[in-house]
Amino acid sequence: MDQSPLRSRPAVMGLEALTHSNGSHAVHTNGSSHAGGHPAPRPWKVAAVVPCFNRRQDLELLLKDVVRQDLRPVKGRPIQLWLTVVDNASNDPLSTLPIPPGLTVEFVRLNKNSGGSGGFNAGMSHVISGAGLTGELGQPDFLWWLDSDARVARGCLREMVKVLAARPKVGGVGSALGDIPTGDVWETGANITRKDGYIRPCRPNDKRFLTKADYLAACSGLVRRTAVEKTGLFPENFIYYDDIDWCIQMTAKTGMRIVGAPRSRAYHPPGNRRYVTWGRYYIARNCFSHIDGMKLGNWVRFKRAMRELPRAVGQSMMGLEELAELHIKGLQDAKDKRFPTIEPRDVVKPLGFKPFKDMQGVVDAAIAELKQEGIASPSLWVHPLLKSRIAGFEVFRRELKKMKFQWPKERKEWRSRALEGHLWKDFAGAAWRGLTGPTADVAIVPTGWPTSWFRGRVLIQVTTEGLLVRRSRPLRQAVKAAGVWWRGFKLAIAIGLRGPHTMQLPPAPAYRPVLKPAATSATVPAEIIPEPVPAAVG
Repeated sequence: MDQSPLRSRPAVMGLEALTHSNGSHAVHTNGSSHAGGHPAPRPWKVAAVVPCFNRRQDLELLLKDVVRQDLRPVKGRPIQLWLTVVDNASNDPLSTLPIPPGLTVEFVRLNKNSGGSGGFNAGMSHVISGAGLTGELGQPDFLWWLDSDARVARGCLREMVKVLAARPKVGGVGSALGDIPTGDVWETGANITRKDGYIRPCRPNDKRFLTKADYLAACSGLVRRTAVEKTGLFPENFIYYDDIDWCIQMTAKTGMRIVGAPRSRAYHPPGNRRYVTWGRYYIARNCFSHIDGMKLGNWVRFKRAMRELPRAVGQSMMGLEELAELHIKGLQDAKDKRFPTIEPRDVVKPLGFKPFKDMQGVVDAAIAELKQEGIASPSLWVHPLLKSRIAGFEVFRRELKKMKFQWPKERKEWRSRALEGHLWKDFAGAAWRGLTGPTADVAIVPTGWPTSWFRGRVLIQVTTEGLLVRRSRPLRQAVKAAGVWWRGFKLAIAIGLRGPHTMQLPPAPAYRPVLKPAATSATVPAEIIPEPVPAAVG
């Protein structure tokens, strides 16, 4: 997949403000007293943990956001922040990245890619045990979970510290997560519906009030160190549902709550806009532990398994049997209660991805092939959803602008609707195209969803990893999809009947500080900004 950076000046006001810095931000106090000889108040100590695999440019942008954080005092105590970046065996060591002046950061490099859960666990273990910067700076009060592809507004951390500082019974607080291109908030924590185990994001209308949540996303969440010590680390499931499992088990073990903080703003691509490939296996495998942790029962477990079936069928209908099998394999391992530590490269064989930068050549090759089959002037159709500014697809949009085509007339409808909206309408349209013929000869579409089925004789499918080219054969694909559905249905019944299984959380390590400063850290002290008079809440 093309690794292109997010825009340094995205269409989000909170992030535009981050592109300028007057150098007056705070990093940590390095003095022992205030003017007049009074002892300096003990700071709120925050250790950020950031796992990263190969996302160098994303991480560089995140570090620039973090160094500009507002660290003014909360309840009379300044905020002291440092970062532990866990390099998940990236191809090029992340420690060679330039460190913004004023940021305190260390790098911990792993020997293999351990996924999001393994990366967070390595970082949390490093911090809680007192290794590296923690041995030098002392135990943190809070741990700040951060995804390397997230962006954070200037007040992101401080707003979460304010919540935990004022509410001792809250164990973790999550940021309001916005879409990077638009700034629209798509989640401020989330709840698990008891009747079906589905995840329902919280979208508060009033920033003045916290949201009650069952879990917070590790994209940007602040948790108490003591909560981690009492609960344990993330389950070792590589990626997906690790933060959900942890939050559910934390509330059960400690009695503390999870909340969302609408005033804390972070930005991250929504899950339904990333067109995942290998991640399908982990989602299908890992999506049951929180259901069992909440004791929702066999029927809910069966209903959640059934939700994977249309996703598998969708890939089969697009001619991507390999991706459909990932859902089946994930369900099979869930049924057998098998959770092997397996890297994405070992989950699915190479699928022949074409890089986004070669899109014009891919389209030209498809058109030339159709001309050889007797179609004089092959037509091109591009799904209107691909006009939107989805984070991570900058190279794709750049190449799309170079091509000559007409957007379909329904493009205005897709400015506000999501892929999962109007499914019955999309199913009917797909069935009609299967019977009467495709919309065009060549179609560029997002993978999987019914709105993309049978759009072209040749489908150029957009995924997070690049482009996949498949021929559209409706009858053959429908027969294979029926087989996939039947196999998935039998697995769903077996999962419902298998009995509960909750992922075990590895224990947090004991605190045994290593006083030697980390060799790969960089620190530039800066002045603490005094707390202004608070304004009235409107």
